[in-house]
Amino acid sequence: MLEKVPMYELPFAAKEKFALKIYRVKGKRIQRKDYPHDTALPHKHNYFELCVFTNGSGEHEIDFRNYPILPPSIHVLQPGQVHQIRRGENYEGYLFIFSKEFYNLRFNGLEIIPGYPLVTQLENGPILNMTPEEFTGFSSIISAIEEEFDRISAETEEIIISFLNIFFLRLRNRFAALLKHRHPVLHPHQNLVNSFNQLVDRHFNQLHQVKEYAERLGESPAVLNRAVKSLTGKTASELIIERLILEAKRLLIYSDLSNKEVAFSLNYTDPSYFTRLFRMKTGTTPSEFRNRMRRQYEN
Repeated sequence: MLEKVPMYELPFAAKEKFALKIYRVKGKRIQRKDYPHDTALPHKHNYFELCVFTNGSGEHEIDFRNYPILPPSIHVLQPGQVHQIRRGENYEGYLFIFSKEFYNLRFNGLEIIPGYPLVTQLENGPILNMTPEEFTGFSSIISAIEEEFDRISAETEEIIISFLNIFFLRLRNRFAALLKHRHPVLHPHQNLVNSFNQLVDRHFNQLHQVKEYAERLGESPAVLNRAVKSLTGKTASELIIERLILEAKRLLIYSDLSNKEVAFSLNYTDPSYFTRLFRMKTGTTPSEFRNRMRRQYEN
């Protein structure tokens, strides 16, 4: 049986103050021996991870959705997401890992992907697939950062921060362009919906009602619902439930909690109601989903 999904922490020594590393990956292995985590099975991290694919093929599963690896591309993983990369033999790329604290301190908490929850609704989700020409700017920055890590000087940290700032701004710019293509005219409720999505991601297991989020946002439930519906095509309630179902799937597969305990952990006091809701949204019961997915991973 698949064990509980591991939550990996940053593989840095306590004395290291620069909470960012870049690992080169070739074939099915990370090329640095100081990377201690087993990535052969689904796992998650308490840090950001940027998967940069420069060659080869494979498949990347992120929260039960499979994406083909189409180099050159960059896949952005938020802390807490469950994922697994199935790499081909000819795979090449890089792995950027850095803490939330490092990012918030050095880059003023600016979102790597603007309006992140909305990006998950794009066809390719949190993934940038590019042409070789489009990737050139990112590739040159990665090479410059690698060289600076090898050089090491009194200014190394600040130089790398400067390169990363350009890298992240270009990343944001590309995702913003994808969102603009989906919504050519800036939506008047964009900021409200972004704030709502961020609240849902933080409080979904305590707050289930639209009115609870509306109160925190200083809006009426009707106004919030209209804003969310007009921008996403879904109601605020549907987005709350989607987030709850995602977490339920994670717990069903990657924990030893019973169906009843999963319901309780998500603040559903009536497990039978939770089961009906899960079946209505997924077409299967919690037990059927757990058994099917565990068989899949074990194979």
